[in-house]
Amino acid sequence: MKRFGEKLRAAFTTRAWRAGGYSVFAAVLVVAMAVVANLAVSALPASATQLDMTRNRLYSISQGTEQALAALDRDVEIYWLVPEGRENPTMEQVLMRYAEFDRVTVTQVDPVRYPGFAAGYTDETVTENSVLVVCGERSMYIPYGDMWTYSDYDTYAYYMTYYETEYLDVFAGEGKITGAIRYVTSDSLPVMYYLTGHGETGVSDSVLDAIALENIRAESLNLLTEQAVPEDCALLALFGPVSDLTVREREMVEDYLAAGGQMLLTTAYTAEPLENLESLLEDFGLRLTGGYVMESDSRYYSYGYIDLVLPSIGSHAISDPLREGGYTVVMPDAQALELGPERAGVTVTPLLESSLTSYIKQSVEGLDSYDQTADDREGSFMLAAAAENEDTGARLTVFGSTRFMEADFSDMVSGANLDLFLNAVNWLCRIEGGVSIHPKLLTGDYLTFDDGAARVLQLALTVGMPLLFLAAGLGIFIRRRRR
Repeated sequence: MKRFGEKLRAAFTTRAWRAGGYSVFAAVLVVAMAVVANLAVSALPASATQLDMTRNRLYSISQGTEQALAALDRDVEIYWLVPEGRENPTMEQVLMRYAEFDRVTVTQVDPVRYPGFAAGYTDETVTENSVLVVCGERSMYIPYGDMWTYSDYDTYAYYMTYYETEYLDVFAGEGKITGAIRYVTSDSLPVMYYLTGHGETGVSDSVLDAIALENIRAESLNLLTEQAVPEDCALLALFGPVSDLTVREREMVEDYLAAGGQMLLTTAYTAEPLENLESLLEDFGLRLTGGYVMESDSRYYSYGYIDLVLPSIGSHAISDPLREGGYTVVMPDAQALELGPERAGVTVTPLLESSLTSYIKQSVEGLDSYDQTADDREGSFMLAAAAENEDTGARLTVFGSTRFMEADFSDMVSGANLDLFLNAVNWLCRIEGGVSIHPKLLTGDYLTFDDGAARVLQLALTVGMPLLFLAAGLGIFIRRRRR
C-alpha cells in the first residue's frame, strides 16, 4: 500500500495536473500582462488615450494654447475648485490637456472641505467648477459662469440665420484659462493707446473687454496734449478717423514707428482728404482707394447685401488660424487698399481680398443705388493687410472697415471677425502664442427627414430588418438540413 507522500507526488505528476498547471500559468501571465499594459496606458497623456470626436473639438486645446504653454518659462498652478463627484466633464477633459505640459500643474481642491483656500486669492464668492490660476505672487480667479456663454445673456453666443436668430451655448473656458496663464506669467501688461480727436468711431465695450481678456490694457490718447507717443505704448491704434492728423501728430507717429513701434488702423468712409495719415501708410507701401467695395456675385456677399463682402483669407500669422479652421469673415462697408511705392525693407501681406467680380463705388454720397455701373472700377481688392519694416522692426496692420469687429457683424460669422482683430492686436504687441482662442459652440449636426422619408425608414428598421435576418437564418437552416 502506497504511503500518503507517494500518492501526493504522483498526483502532481499526472497529465491532468500538468495541463491544469499550464492553464493557471497562462492565466496568471495574461493577467500580469494586462496589469502592466493598464499601468503603461494610464501613464500616457489624455490626448494619447482619449480621442476627441466632437465636431468642435470641445475636449481638446487649440494651437494657440499649445504655443502659449510650450513657451512658459515658469511654473503655473491651476486649482480646480470643485467637490469630488461634482466635476463638470467638459472642464475635466480640458484641464487634463493643460496638465500634460511640464510647467503646468492641475490640482483639484474641495471648496467645502477647505472653505478658506480661495480666500487667499480672491474676494469673490467661489462657485463649483471655478478655477484659480497662480504663478508666484500673481493669481487670477475665473468663475465657472464666466467660462460658459448662455444664450439669454451674451450676444456673442448667437448664430444668425436667414429667417431667425437662434441662440446657442458656448464654452469659452479655454480662452479664459489661457488668458489667465498669460496674465500671471507676465511681468507687465502691454498698453494699447487708441487715438482720439479725429472723429474716430467709438470702440464698443465688448471689443474693449475682448482686448482686456488678451491681457492688453487699452487707454485713450490725444496727441494734441502730448509731446510724443508715450514710452510704454506697445500699440498705437486709430479706429475709423474721418479727419486728418495734424502735421505735428504725423511727426510724432513717424518718430514712434521709426523707433520700431506698432500701429493698427481701421478705416471709415470720408470725403475729406487724409494726406498726413496716407503719408504714414505710404511709408509701409500702402494706399487707400476711398469709396466702398461691393460684390456683384452672390457667392461673395452675405444675406443679400452687396456691401457685406465675404473676402478670401490670406496666409499670415494673423489670419492662418481662421483660414486653416475654415472660418469665414464678413467685411461691412469696406474700403480697398492698394500697393503704393515700394519701400526698402518693407514686406506687405494681404490678409483679406475681395473676389474678381467686386467693384468700388468711389463716391457713395447721395446715391440711390449701389448697383454696378460702367464707371465703377472692377477687380480683386485688398480689404486688410499687414506690413513689417525689417530694418526698424515697425509693424502696421490696416483693416478697410471699422465696424467689422463689432458684435453685430462678428456674430454673423461665429465671432471670426473679432478673432481676426484680436490676432492682429496680439501680433502687433508681439505676444508669444498670442492667437485668439475661439470659443466652442455646443452644437451638433442633426439628420432631418421629411414625413414620407421618416415613415419609409421606420418600416425598414421595424419590419424590413427583422424579415431580412429571419430570411438569412431560414436559408442557413435549410442549407444545413440538406447536407
